[in-house]
Amino acid sequence: MSARFLVTWPCQDACGTVETDERVEGAPVYACPGCDSRWIELNERTEPSGHADTLEG
Repeated sequence: MSARFLVTWPCQDACGTVETDERVEGAPVYACPGCDSRWIELNERTEPSGHADTLEG
């Protein structure tokens, strides 16, 4: 699975995965309780990332 890390810290000891109440681009934010890394899974996004080109006129 592809992921985008929001905050990355080196893992220490008790790494794991916890789903938080936060959302980014419609995807749940996951956190590692051992090292406090935070990320989203790109395939779980439900909102546009904001990088799409728009036409005005």
